[in-house]
Amino acid sequence: MQRLARFAALAVALALVACGGDDDSTLRDKLRALPGVTVDPEPTDTAGYSYYILRFTQPVDHDDPGGPTFQQLVSFIHRDDGAPMVVHTTGYWDYTNDRPVELTRLLRANQLSIEHRFFATSRPEPADWTKLTIKQMADDQHAIITALRGIFPDVAFLTTGGSKGGMTAMYHRRFYPDDVEGTVPYVAPQSFGAPDPRYATVFDTIGPPACRQAVRDLAVEMLQNRRAALLARAEAQAATDDHVYTRILIGPAVESSVVSLEWAYWQYFGNNFCDKLPATTDTDQKLFDFLETISPVGDNDDASIAGFEAYYYQAYAQLGYPDGGTAYLEPYLMYTDRDYDNVVPTGLPAYDGGAAMHDIDGFVRASGDRLLFVYGEWDPWTAGRFELGGATDSLSLTQPRGTHGARLARLADADREAAFARLEAWTGVKPVIPMAPSKPSAREPDEPRLPPAVIRRFHARR
Repeated sequence: MQRLARFAALAVALALVACGGDDDSTLRDKLRALPGVTVDPEPTDTAGYSYYILRFTQPVDHDDPGGPTFQQLVSFIHRDDGAPMVVHTTGYWDYTNDRPVELTRLLRANQLSIEHRFFATSRPEPADWTKLTIKQMADDQHAIITALRGIFPDVAFLTTGGSKGGMTAMYHRRFYPDDVEGTVPYVAPQSFGAPDPRYATVFDTIGPPACRQAVRDLAVEMLQNRRAALLARAEAQAATDDHVYTRILIGPAVESSVVSLEWAYWQYFGNNFCDKLPATTDTDQKLFDFLETISPVGDNDDASIAGFEAYYYQAYAQLGYPDGGTAYLEPYLMYTDRDYDNVVPTGLPAYDGGAAMHDIDGFVRASGDRLLFVYGEWDPWTAGRFELGGATDSLSLTQPRGTHGARLARLADADREAAFARLEAWTGVKPVIPMAPSKPSAREPDEPRLPPAVIRRFHARR
């Protein structure tokens, strides 16, 4: 019995090490002492970290703190009390969980990952969509950072996020510029219209000309000559993989995936994939497989569309959205805007005419400080990059030939050194590029991909 007890104790100790270190009861007690916060320790395979699920009680309306509330999900991975705190805004649901993003890895930092209000589990019931604003989310983030500052008063806090998460980090800085020591938005666009025409023109110059034309030729071939074959394969896939298409029917779903092919190709794959393009004469199956790799039809099913309802509302209310520039496909389109009206059942809010985004732009240009933007040269979203203007102690850097997956570690040497110098000045920690993780589960999470049907609705014909 004594021997079994020793083995049991050893197993517990090894489990604690695997979960990121010793059981930190002091930290748990401090977290649980935060007003309106629940704390649930969770296991993790992220070496050197402990993992906690926090739920913050937030007002639905921060201007009415005595009104209805909801629970906002925050994932917290803790390494060391003296390490910097990276506050990662997802912009969507919490897709990060216990996986560290690049900035966390570079600085060996602790990490908070904040689920955006009205996404996934962080949605009040019923949802008052009028309270889904950039200011209300900034208020959420301010409350969370303020609470954690009380536990970690002597470390540098940096906000970050990718794509819409990077946008969210910038909105927070607009309303609470002194909350953190710096902000590092990755591939964060800023749109000034609904739609914003600046994006459409990039497709005439993006990437190598031959590759650019080959992608367009494939999209034309798919709609002009392979529509029936693609539809048949999508229907077979729906039957075997349980995709349900009632909000967007499967025919429009297929068409929207093809219409989004060019955008998705340059956003996620780009120049390094040019030698993998199929020929327009290849088999139906090869073309369908290519479409599934770049712009999957299954991303338009009911479950996927439902996950982006809050994004759709925000884009129409304040964020704006791009004009995708696929005029060359107009002769081959079968479906109209009405076929995509059920993307969101709540109806369309009134667009603010770009007022919110111009306000953010004015803040960055006039008062921005300690900002580090990272973009990909051949990412279509870079057409909407933030402009620094008179921002101080700030950089806007571009990864050559980069996609929407642009990263600090992939910048040209001089740019990377300049970025790392800024990070060290802001945090007191010298960034170090870590070795690539051997396990796929330990790799940096990818930002969510918008369903092609949502993009198609944004690119409505007029």
